[in-house]
Amino acid sequence: MRPQRSLCALAGLLLASTATLASEPPGKPFDISTPQSFHEQAAQVRAGLDQGSSYVLLSAQDRARVAREISAMDMLFQRYGNIEAMGGAQRVELYNAQESVNRILTRGRTGTTRCAWAQQTGSHIPRTLCWSIEA
Repeated sequence: MRPQRSLCALAGLLLASTATLASEPPGKPFDISTPQSFHEQAAQVRAGLDQGSSYVLLSAQDRARVAREISAMDMLFQRYGNIEAMGGAQRVELYNAQESVNRILTRGRTGTTRCAWAQQTGSHIPRTLCWSIEA
């Protein structure tokens, strides 16, 4: 029962973070609540990275990291179709990739949470463990 609660909590975090961040100014974070919204935004960000217009201030290293994380999210959506079909480890991987991209694109205004799918000390049942990172 606890893994389901952890998955629900992670799904709630994903939805809450995208809902609260929807009102951000340019450099707006990814909304990965549906595969369609992800693919539309990924195409826009990739175009901005290629042309250098939207994200001209990003370093080459940050551009490469954003491209790598978007590709990782894209592979997860291609493999599973949607968030609901993903297991706990895949949801955490998707969430962490989203947070990394958001932190870079919003210049640190968002994306300060990291998660892991691991066993809690004294238990053999994996669950989602999240923590805040300081910029």
